[in-house]
Amino acid sequence: MKKILNLALIFTLVLFISACNPTTTPLDCEKGYELNKDETECIQSNVTEEDTTAPVITGVTDASFEEKTTLPDLLAGITATDDVDGNVTDSLTIDLSAVDMNSIGEYTVIVTASDSSGNEATEAFTITVTEHVLSDQEKAELDMAEIDLTIDGNKINFPRFGANGTMFYWTSSNQNIVTNNGFIIPPPVGSDTVEVSLDLRVQNGTYNDVITYPFVIEPNEEVTVTSQKEVTFTGTSEEYVVTDKTGIDLYYVDNGNLPYIDIETFITMIDGAIESNELAYTPVGEDILEITYDVEWEDFDGTMVTETSTAVINFTENTFTVNNFSFFENYIASTSSDYGEGLNYVNADYVDGEEVTIPLGDYNFDILTYDDEGTQYLMPLHITNLLFAGNIYYDVYYNSDELYGIDTFGVSGGGEEATAIQEQVRTSSANAEDAPEDIKWATYHFLALALDYFYGLKEDRKVETYYNLLSVRAEDLIDSTENEFYNKIYDIAYDLDDLHTSFAFKGYYYDDPASDTSPSLSDFGPRTTGFYEGLWAVQDLLEDKYGSLDNKPDHRIIDDGKTAVIYLDGFSIDTPNEFKAILDGLSQTVENVVIDLSYNTGGNLGAVLRIFGYMTETAVQYHSQNPADGSAVTYYIESDYVAYNYNWYIISSSVTFSAANLMTSMAKELDIATVMGQDSSGGASSIGVIVTPDGSVLLISTNNVLSTRVGNEETGYEYLSIEDGIEVDYTMSDVTSDSEIINIINEDQTE
Repeated sequence: MKKILNLALIFTLVLFISACNPTTTPLDCEKGYELNKDETECIQSNVTEEDTTAPVITGVTDASFEEKTTLPDLLAGITATDDVDGNVTDSLTIDLSAVDMNSIGEYTVIVTASDSSGNEATEAFTITVTEHVLSDQEKAELDMAEIDLTIDGNKINFPRFGANGTMFYWTSSNQNIVTNNGFIIPPPVGSDTVEVSLDLRVQNGTYNDVITYPFVIEPNEEVTVTSQKEVTFTGTSEEYVVTDKTGIDLYYVDNGNLPYIDIETFITMIDGAIESNELAYTPVGEDILEITYDVEWEDFDGTMVTETSTAVINFTENTFTVNNFSFFENYIASTSSDYGEGLNYVNADYVDGEEVTIPLGDYNFDILTYDDEGTQYLMPLHITNLLFAGNIYYDVYYNSDELYGIDTFGVSGGGEEATAIQEQVRTSSANAEDAPEDIKWATYHFLALALDYFYGLKEDRKVETYYNLLSVRAEDLIDSTENEFYNKIYDIAYDLDDLHTSFAFKGYYYDDPASDTSPSLSDFGPRTTGFYEGLWAVQDLLEDKYGSLDNKPDHRIIDDGKTAVIYLDGFSIDTPNEFKAILDGLSQTVENVVIDLSYNTGGNLGAVLRIFGYMTETAVQYHSQNPADGSAVTYYIESDYVAYNYNWYIISSSVTFSAANLMTSMAKELDIATVMGQDSSGGASSIGVIVTPDGSVLLISTNNVLSTRVGNEETGYEYLSIEDGIEVDYTMSDVTSDSEIINIINEDQTE
């Protein structure tokens, strides 16, 4: 019974297990598929179910952009998926119609995705348009785009700043044609057009760039005579006998104000200052005039020498050519004063000058021939005066009404007589008028010409052309009121920083001569300032010694009567006689004579040579050179005077200048005197006058450059300018110290 029960339990358990373990597992089919009848695989369902689920958009974020920029691809990084279609990113669209990139603000942007069933999804994000911050380069480019280089009269509009803070720095490749300020100086008559590159350096913050603008500047045109008038000539000279004249023809071109004169008329007009009858005029063809004259003299060996000086003036090429600069010297008439009294020139060594062509056209002066009852060879009056009268210390002054003949130093010096002549020649109907522009331009170019060919320090200062100095003042000179105009000429004179160069007086377009002022220390350059500081220092020493300058004697005796100190504070035509009178009055105990030049600023060169006649019986040597043509000369000069038998000494200082500097140089070179004190100031050139077209008068260093000479006859000589002064043999800390003078004399005589 028990076995039957166990079998029954076993059977029941088996049935139970079989009932709980089916033979297959049901499949899980994707949407749109169903099980087959046997439920063994998924097949496409024949029953269509509706797709109502929209895609899902991801990756949408807000964005910010500067105004006026181009938007990038805003869909980049955004994706869309669909539960039926899968990846539907290609269906993405974006609506930017509400976005204004030119207006700062926030804008809502809608991104849309769709599936194949037409279900759409949208996502919104915000685009913020912010203010655009320009880069330094963008600012510079905006400002450069606004540059308009228009020409207004003589000026190109050079902007210096841009609206966005850009700085503009202009540089011209040729400042003598277009200045760095944009002022145009037209090229010379007859020249080709000139191409000028204008470099613009732009700077804005850290951004820099250089842009070049090419400009073509046209030359001035040739002039034509449009009117003429007759004027009188009045001589005021005391040194030369030049008679008054009437009916002098002046010509004017292009309805302007610059006077022209026939060359022969000018030379004949100043006969008496020059020997005009010695000059011969020969036309060559239609456009050339040749002027010649012969100079005959007895050479030092007794032979007669004839030398021909020639000037060739080409009216087509606008050139003036001389065989050398002696052309301007050998037709000079004798002066009333004998500045070389007692001097005998016994020999000379010459270095011949070379031919020089002065290109008047390069300085914008157009010379021309004109038929007026015969051919007139016309040249601007002031150029004619510079060329034919500039070397003879005589000038012609024109005040728009009349012509005047004037002594150079009479009209340029001080004193009542000089002031009266100045007032006479400047009084004119033009006093109340503005200086015309053509007169201003002529003055500008005249100054360049005069300084380039007749200024003795041009080579010493290593200047190629004085246009380089003048061009920076051209705009101020031309576009100026009358007072400003004369102030600029004044500035030009003192820009040269040369003690021999100064502004004498304003021209005839200025109607208030009483306002003429003396220069102040602030007007000077370092060389001139140094001279005046030294002058005041010597004045202080003399005042300490004598109480005042007025108490300073003409000489004093020191060293127990053995030494005389003679003060020579300048050289005039009377100085040699005054010097002799002092020597004649010295006691027999005097052995040494010290010529004190420590307070001597120069004067007449002839007086220096005459004084040497009282110091030595040996012929002195006077050297000079002309840098314009390369000529040089050494004169051997004896004196009719009887030399005094003393031990000679000279005291120099930083004040010892010009003729005093020459005396120091000659005494040291020829071993006539021992030089003590401090190195001399210098000053190598004689002084001359130039009269500008507006009537201004300037004193300048001329081409007669005083020199010393080194070398010998066998190996040759070299001429050295004494412009920079002479080194002393013995240095003094105080040029007024008697004890230092005595100690130096004792030291010198025991060596």
